[in-house]
Amino acid sequence: MDDLGNRLFYWMSDEANLSLLLFLVVALLGGSSLVLFVVSRQRSATQLEFVLLVSAMVVMFYMTLRNSTF
Repeated sequence: MDDLGNRLFYWMSDEANLSLLLFLVVALLGGSSLVLFVVSRQRSATQLEFVLLVSAMVVMFYMTLRNSTF
């Protein structure tokens, strides 16, 4: 029986699964920034919201480069 590490390695080796995982990361980062912005009572974005958005953009940029070169 395969252990969890081998199953995870084979699952991550598939390009479709990796792209789906990266897209979910981008959606979670962007969505959490949006939720924090809507819930907060401040009139401008906080540093945490900005960091979450920049992180989502960096992951999306990585996905764009990865999908165009491989």
